[in-house]
Amino acid sequence: MMEQRKHILLISTFLAASLGACGGGGGGSSPSGGSAVTTVGKIDGFGSVYVNGIKFDTTHTVYQVDDEPGFDDASLGVGMKVRIEGRINEDGRSGTADTILYDDDLEGPIDSGTLLVGDGVTTFTILRMAVSVDANSTVFDDGASYAGLEEGQEIEVSGFFDGNRIVASRVELQNDSEDDYEIKGTVTSYDGSQITLVLQNGVIAGPYSIGSTAELDIPTDPMGLYVELKLDNSSGALEVIHIESEDSDLIADDDSEVSLRGILVDDGSDGFSVNGVFFEVSPVTRYKPASLEANLSAGMEVEVEGVMQGDVLIAEKIEAEEGEIEVEARVSAVQNSDAKNGTITLDLGNGQRLSVQTDNSTLFEDSSDFDEDGDGSFTLNELTDSDTVEVELGRSGDQYYAISVKREDEASPTVVEAPVEAFSVNNSVTLVGAIFTIHGGTEYQLDDDQVDIDTFFSQIAVGGSAKIEDRDWDGSIEEIELE
Repeated sequence: MMEQRKHILLISTFLAASLGACGGGGGGSSPSGGSAVTTVGKIDGFGSVYVNGIKFDTTHTVYQVDDEPGFDDASLGVGMKVRIEGRINEDGRSGTADTILYDDDLEGPIDSGTLLVGDGVTTFTILRMAVSVDANSTVFDDGASYAGLEEGQEIEVSGFFDGNRIVASRVELQNDSEDDYEIKGTVTSYDGSQITLVLQNGVIAGPYSIGSTAELDIPTDPMGLYVELKLDNSSGALEVIHIESEDSDLIADDDSEVSLRGILVDDGSDGFSVNGVFFEVSPVTRYKPASLEANLSAGMEVEVEGVMQGDVLIAEKIEAEEGEIEVEARVSAVQNSDAKNGTITLDLGNGQRLSVQTDNSTLFEDSSDFDEDGDGSFTLNELTDSDTVEVELGRSGDQYYAISVKREDEASPTVVEAPVEAFSVNNSVTLVGAIFTIHGGTEYQLDDDQVDIDTFFSQIAVGGSAKIEDRDWDGSIEEIELE
């Protein structure tokens, strides 16, 4: 990984050729104000562009999307992993994007014999690169869907590498008119007519034949260089038509103030990296929630803010970007100060309510029929008490905050998956501060097996994870499962 970083091609080189292009977005910050910052993360919403808790004004932004100039926010989508160069205001929550770069991580067909469907998580490979998608957290668009994944299907993937695979933040179907695939890796052999890569998951890909008219944006000797291959499949055999140097971590040599979102990878020596960037903590590093300090572990999705010192990020703040609580419920009230900052109150039945805070870092996803502008997102101003939402929650003390909010098409049963806070044998279970009662028709599940009430309550424990379903929204349980 460190060897790859020695060959970083500064992403900003493309900007010189793109100056003069401009983007459209929400108003707000002055392009000349604030502190310079480089931000790498996934898009959480629009009306400006929200990445890593910052609302970036895009009025004068230069865009580069899949190696082509973009012209406005419509060329982007929720869940895309992007690099933003810009400035951040003193409030730490708003800023101005000078440039936005997006390039998908992988593009091609799902390899035959690799599609493994699990409980809400499906894994597969594309051109031998491992990928996982999550039914709840991956954004599907442009005809793609979790249930519709199948071998041979050609898709585009954006996401974060977790040390073994790309964890997809966004999946979309490849355009039918395109015969090109894309894959990235480190060059292990090259003779001008063929090229072989080692992928991030350690698998060898190739050798691939290089077409006689291929564009070669690489040095004469690219050994050890991290590159992207564009492969043509129009003849049925993969042929390289373009090779270019790539940035394995999206951080350039001259970046200083940095905000990174990604998945913690164990560096093998009691440390971690995020998106290929190694980081160090200190006694002044801040954690959200505070308990994160003692519980950092590989596989967690986090946001790390700090200052680059050489190849190492000195962490000033680390924030968890995943929760252990999921709630699907009807909205009873919305209070907000702007498009993303506010409180959503959820109806949990029997007069019980759950207040959830949202902010600039909350992912607002909308694949419902209510998404009239088609941007895959929504604002608190658009949410009404007739809507149903699916919310992933974190908790800080007694306060619940939303990591993601997805608007649903229609009303559905209330579903809560959370740690058990209390229970009364053969009577009730308390989750997220709400008491859910059982009745004669309640069904009990233990590790996917149906059991009787006595067996169920002999296994339940405070702190364990339970999932309840309330199909008539009255605070009583039709089905409860222990995991």
